[in-house]
Amino acid sequence: MAFRFNFPNPENPTYTENVEEAPFKEDVENEKLDISNKEHAKEIFMKDNEIDMPEDVTATIHTFNDVEVHCYNSESVEEYLCRNRSQTSNFVAAVSAHSDLVPDKYEGGLTVWECSLDLAEYLTTNKSQLQDTTVLELGCGAGIPGLCTMQCGASEVHFQDYNSEVIEYFTIQNVRLHETWCHCRFFSGDWSYFYEIIRQQKYDVILSAETIYNPDNYKSLQAVFKSCLSEDGVIYLAAKSHYFGVGGGVHMFEEFIKKEGNFNIEVAHTINTEVPRVILKLTWK
Repeated sequence: MAFRFNFPNPENPTYTENVEEAPFKEDVENEKLDISNKEHAKEIFMKDNEIDMPEDVTATIHTFNDVEVHCYNSESVEEYLCRNRSQTSNFVAAVSAHSDLVPDKYEGGLTVWECSLDLAEYLTTNKSQLQDTTVLELGCGAGIPGLCTMQCGASEVHFQDYNSEVIEYFTIQNVRLHETWCHCRFFSGDWSYFYEIIRQQKYDVILSAETIYNPDNYKSLQAVFKSCLSEDGVIYLAAKSHYFGVGGGVHMFEEFIKKEGNFNIEVAHTINTEVPRVILKLTWK
């Protein structure tokens, strides 16, 4: 099954660019995070995750400049999970709904999104900046950008995704395909809780790809940035210019960050396609 957010297709004749963006809530600064139905954050330990992936779960090699990253095929992982997980699983619920997005249940972690590949390519053009750094990848899914930083000499890489199944059966298994001295940690759950369990940790580099499609999540995403970015740290965020059907995108996120006033934000790189893809760079003001 190929997952989709069920957004309108730009190549479809009925497609139009006149999509109305969702407005910001008026009092963003005083707004409390809505965490009523969110999945609590937790750490998942590799040593407790001894899963033997069967032979029919195949792996692919992605090459970014001269950096090789190994990654299990997402469709074969999906099929494996459908065979082995109960019907109450959030992932299985998403499969049944034929969607990459089931709010508060599944956030598309088993799909290798275009912008994650863009971010990996961008990071490997300047490998020296990653040497001996501590890195966090938010909404990691397969973890390809984080895996690239491992291959480029990062000393510590932490991976976070909403769903524990994605971390256990996809991210951790992809890390296991690599021989590395890098120290890795893994977390699942909502960002609204994540920054509370990791608040003492600071990162030199924070990465995220395809995570700004929903404006309702901007507040909790920024809360992680504020809590976890080191004084001289940098955030690289890869996204499409607009996510049709949900209202989010690069322009809206830029406006949110500028209004909040905590970070400088600039476009570091643009991939010119029909729906442009962008890599944003954020640093402390």
